[in-house]
Amino acid sequence: MGGFGGLLLCVLAGFCAVRAIWSAPRHWSAHDPLRLALSPAIGLGLLSLVYFAVRVVLGQGNGLAVGGFAVLTLALAAGAWWRAGQAAPEAWKRNSAPIWLWIAFAVVAGIALATVLMIVVASPHGERDAWSIWDMRARFLFRAVETGAPFNPLMEWSHLDYPLLVPSAVAGLWAWNGGEAQWLAAAVAILFLGSAVTVSVLVLARLRSTTLGLTAGMVLAGTPLLTRNAGALYADVPVGYFFLAAVALGLLALQAEDRRPLAFLAGLHAGMAAWTKNEGLMFCGVLLLSFLVVIRSRSELGQRVRLLLPMVAGMLVVLVFVGHFKFHYAPANDLIAAGKSTSMGAHLVDLPRYTMVFLSIVEGLLMFGDWFVPPVFVMGVWLGLQGLRRVESGAMLWPFVAASLQLLGYLIVYVVASDRLEWQLQTSVERLLLQIWPLAVFSLMLLARDSPATEKR
Repeated sequence: MGGFGGLLLCVLAGFCAVRAIWSAPRHWSAHDPLRLALSPAIGLGLLSLVYFAVRVVLGQGNGLAVGGFAVLTLALAAGAWWRAGQAAPEAWKRNSAPIWLWIAFAVVAGIALATVLMIVVASPHGERDAWSIWDMRARFLFRAVETGAPFNPLMEWSHLDYPLLVPSAVAGLWAWNGGEAQWLAAAVAILFLGSAVTVSVLVLARLRSTTLGLTAGMVLAGTPLLTRNAGALYADVPVGYFFLAAVALGLLALQAEDRRPLAFLAGLHAGMAAWTKNEGLMFCGVLLLSFLVVIRSRSELGQRVRLLLPMVAGMLVVLVFVGHFKFHYAPANDLIAAGKSTSMGAHLVDLPRYTMVFLSIVEGLLMFGDWFVPPVFVMGVWLGLQGLRRVESGAMLWPFVAASLQLLGYLIVYVVASDRLEWQLQTSVERLLLQIWPLAVFSLMLLARDSPATEKR
C-alpha cells in the first residue's frame, strides 16, 4: 500500500472516527469540512495507539500492527455509516469574507508550506530533539525485536518518559510503507501544522465570522517560529494543535443541540495531547479546571457539569494508554524523580526563582515568534484598533483562561521542579510558549470585535 496509502488511511480512519462520534447524514454535510480538518490528527493518534498496543504491549510484529489498524478503520467506517442513519440534517449560518482576505490567506499559507518544505529538504531528520528523541524513538519502535528496547535505561539522556504519539505514528506509517521513509515524518509535521491553521479558521468562522477565522489562520501560518518548529519535526506543534482543538470543540459543544459527542471529542483531543508530550497531562487538568471555573450563571454551571462526564470519558480513552506507558515502560521524569522532595520544598520558598522565571517568560513573550516586530505589540495594536466585544457568557473567556492557566502551570513547574533552572529556561521557554500560541491566537480572535463600525461592545 505504501506510505502515501498509509497517510490516506489515517485521514479516512480519523474522518470515520469523528463521524462515528459526531454523526451526520450520509451525504456531504455542513460541518464535514471541520470533521475533515480534524481527521489527520485523530487518524495519526489512533494509528499510534494501535501501533503501541501491538508492537510494545503485545510484542507483535509490524504486520499485525498494520492489520490491526486496517480492521479498526473498517470498524469505524461501519460505525460512522450506522450513526449517519440516525443523524439530523446539518445547517451552518454562512458569512462571507472579502476576496482579498482569501487571497492573502492563500498566499501566507502557501509561503508557510514552502518554508516547511525547504527546511525539511535541508534537514530531513529535523533538528536536535527530532533525531535524538522523536525520530530515534520511531526507529527503535519500528526495528525493535525486544519489547523494552526503545526504553533501555542506557538512553536516559533521550527522555525515555516522553509520550509516544509522534514516534509511534511515524513508525506505524513506516510499517505501511515497508521501510523507513523519512518524508513520512515530515508529512506528519505538515499535517499537524495544516490542521492547526484549518481548525482555527473553520471554528472561528462558525463561532464568530469568516473574516476573524482567516485572520487567525494568517497569524498562525505567518508565525516563523511555528513553521520552523514544524520543519524541525518537533512535537510542540502537534501538542499545540491538540490544545487548540480540545478547547475549540468544547466551545462548539456548548452551542450544539447534541452537546455530548463534541464534548467527548474535546476530551479525546486533550487525551491525545497527553499522549504527545508530558505538558499534555497538565493540560487535561487545566481543560477541566478552566471549563468549570469560567462560569457566570447557575444555568451555565448545570450545563458544564452535564458535559463533564463525556469530556472525561474522551480523555480516558487515551489516558489508559498513557498510564500503561508511564507505569510499565517509562522511567520517572527528571523533573519529578524520586528523592527530589527536599529540593522541591526549598525551591517553593525561593523567591528569586519566581523572579527569574517570570522575567524569562516576559522576555520570551516580547521576543516570541521570530517576527520582525514582536507579536505581543502587533496583536496589542490590532486589538486596540479592533476593540473587544461584549462578553455575554463565561464560555467566550474559556480559551483565554485555559491558555493562561497552562502558562501559569509551566511557571510553577519551572520554579518548583527544575534543578538547572537557568539552562532550562534558556532552552525551553520559547517552545512552551509556542505550544500555547495557537490557543492564544484563537482566544484573542474570539474576544475581538469583527467590525468596529457595526458590532456593539
